[in-house]
Amino acid sequence: MNKIKRILKKIFLKERYDSESYRAHLIKNGVKVGKGTFFFAPKNTSIDIGRKNLIEIGEYCKITGGVTILSHDYSRSVLRMKYGELLAEAQKTVIGDNVFIGINTTILMGTTIGDNVIVGANSLVKGKFPDDVVIAGNPAKIICTLEEYYLKRKASYINEAKFYAELFYKNEGRKPTAQEMGQFYPIFCERSLDAIKDNNININLSGDNMNDVIDKFLMSKPSYNGLEEFLDLCDFK
Repeated sequence: MNKIKRILKKIFLKERYDSESYRAHLIKNGVKVGKGTFFFAPKNTSIDIGRKNLIEIGEYCKITGGVTILSHDYSRSVLRMKYGELLAEAQKTVIGDNVFIGINTTILMGTTIGDNVIVGANSLVKGKFPDDVVIAGNPAKIICTLEEYYLKRKASYINEAKFYAELFYKNEGRKPTAQEMGQFYPIFCERSLDAIKDNNININLSGDNMNDVIDKFLMSKPSYNGLEEFLDLCDFK
């Protein structure tokens, strides 16, 4: 039954069946999309291909559901009817490499977003934004630098891992395995390919470079000597 459902979805959704299908559809229609870019909900994503040469999306971007990226502004029709002149527009919309675009965000014509940028959910983005920032809002503004956000996440990472483990214990009545700790595995997992395999760790992350994930993991150091040492610090009640 599940196989039949997948076949039917592929038939009816066609180019919006999955991320790779949608990416191929955009490229076929002249939109520049870099390698590794991932669309989490293609059927709910709207990329303006009417003026295909005016949109560029970089490598390893993560584009969530409900995102709209525009290459035109049809408000010119109001001006034409009022003043009798057809004042067409042409501006490039450019998204750099390694950009995360939060759910239900709209990126207007002529916007430029640099590399390594996080765009918060429900943002309305217009203008030019530099590399290495976090932006959000309506209209979107720079909230902080990427480094400031990194340090904030770094400071709360361990506590959130403990919270996750404690909540798992509360709901399941047992301690989580390494696999069940999900993307918190770098805290305690041994730095080896065997450890990744033995613990069934998912390293094939959407919109990310798997080889780079592996390399950076192997070069880093764990905060704890194994899962048990980490779990011993949790408050299981």
